[in-house]
Parts: sequence; structure tokens; C-alpha cells
Amino acid sequence: MFSLRYENKMAAPIGKAGKFTNITKRLVNSAAVKKFGDYVLQIMRDYKSSTMDIFKDARDRPIKAAFYITGLSAIGYLGSTNPDEDSFDRALVDASNDLLQVSDLVRNQTSDSHTQDLLEMRNKGVLKRMNLGVCSIMWRDNYSRNLSLFDSTCTHLKVPWKEFPERIVDIGVHGRWLQLEKAMIDYDVNENEFEGIW
Repeated sequence: MFSLRYENKMAAPIGKAGKFTNITKRLVNSAAVKKFGDYVLQIMRDYKSSTMDIFKDARDRPIKAAFYITGLSAIGYLGSTNPDEDSFDRALVDASNDLLQVSDLVRNQTSDSHTQDLLEMRNKGVLKRMNLGVCSIMWRDNYSRNLSLFDSTCTHLKVPWKEFPERIVDIGVHGRWLQLEKAMIDYDVNENEFEGIW
């Protein structure tokens, strides 16, 4: 009627298991492996020839090569010193602390209002960073990242590109935030203090 047979195929001695060596030989000699090997060799040849062409062109036109090397080095340096969102937060907190250590009588109102606006946007969670590789842009969004309302998640209700330049708050390049640094120039000089003198 019905019988079950149990065959232990794995218990065969390794000496008799010549099947494994045949499988590896078949894999090595298969067409797919040969095609992959040919593909890798072709890529290596292409890279070798393009590298040789680059060095030949650099020898033939050294000034052009110097411009390319300088440009690529500058892009690499700017990319490595591109500030992140944490550095903006640190710079903003440092600016706020500097302003807090100055009396209200001598505090620059422009610096104070700029810093207070940035702190308010940061606390609401509407400040966002756009990484452009060589520089970063901090911009003001309509909604926080943590908000899950329909208006904040709908792609059709996002900030339009034509309004984007008005929403740029700061530009970060070379490890510095330019607008924040500009706003903090003479933060301890109250311009309103000298209005009656002139």
C-alpha cells in the first residue's frame, strides 16, 4: 500500500561525493560565468583606456588639467566642509547666548529680532535644510516634519518653487552660516541709541 522510505543522501562519504566537484566545475565552465567574466574584463579595459587618455591629455594640455584639478579639489573641499543642520542649531544657540549676555540698552535690535525669528521657527519645527552638495540652504516650510495632517503631507500643497527664494532663511557654505553671521555683526551696538545725536 503505502510505505515511506527514508534515504539519507547527506550521509554519503565525501570520497564518493564527486558530485560536488562536478558541480563546481560546471559552474566555472558555465556560459553565465564566462559572460560575467568577459563583462568585468571589458569594464576594466574601458577604465584603463580612459585613465590613460586622461593622463595623455593632462600632459598635452597642462593648463586645462590644472583648471580641472583645481575645480574638482574646490568642489571636494566645499563638499567636505558643507555645514549640516546640527551646526546651524549650534550657531543659532551661540548667537542667542551672545545676545543674552548683552544688556537690552546696548543690544542691536536687528540682530535680536533675526535671532528670535530663527529660534521661533526652530521651535515650531518649520526650519528645514536642503543639501546641495557644496552648500546648504535653511528654509522655512509651512508645517513641521512631525505634523501628519493632510495639508502637511499632500504633495500638491507643498511650497511652490516660485515662492522658495522668499523662504530661504540662511545659506551655509564652508562651515559657516552667512545670514546669521551677517546679522550678528555689531550685535552689541544699539543703533537706536545714537538717533538723537545726529
